[in-house]
Amino acid sequence: MKKICIPYKWELVILLWIAFFFNQADRQIFNVVLPMIRDDLNLTDADMGLVASVLTLVYGLLVPVAGLLGDKISKKKIIIVSLVVWSGATLLTGISTTLIELIFLRSIATGGGEAFYSPSANAVISENHGENTRATALSIHQTALYIGIISSGYIAGALAEIYGCIYNRLLLNIL
Repeated sequence: MKKICIPYKWELVILLWIAFFFNQADRQIFNVVLPMIRDDLNLTDADMGLVASVLTLVYGLLVPVAGLLGDKISKKKIIIVSLVVWSGATLLTGISTTLIELIFLRSIATGGGEAFYSPSANAVISENHGENTRATALSIHQTALYIGIISSGYIAGALAEIYGCIYNRLLLNIL
């Protein structure tokens, strides 16, 4: 059996593509289950708008900071810390019970963690790909955004419908 050997620069694109897919999937999933979160936490539409606005504000403010840091310290370390922070914050967002917890975990921690990913990931891809493959590598990486948004929206909606119904039935039986 012949061993397939993928050059490091393309392994890098594949791994970063997977990370970027989950970055974008996380954002889309939240939007799909927004009505269920709102109802579960007894929040208003204005509260949910605040959560989304703070996430965008934090992300927008921190992306330039992430770029500056990426020029000064290890981009690979920034990517790893970013993945750990946003993954942990996303996990903890699921146990939020108040608006303040949701804003902190979803908007500040998740948004902040996600903000640090792209500048360093794009730089690492660019550093490992020369003029002949750089644009191709960056465009392949970018497809994770669209595939993450499209596929996770559908999957999250289906799961929310299934598990939301199960949760509601269990709750009704208990009450």
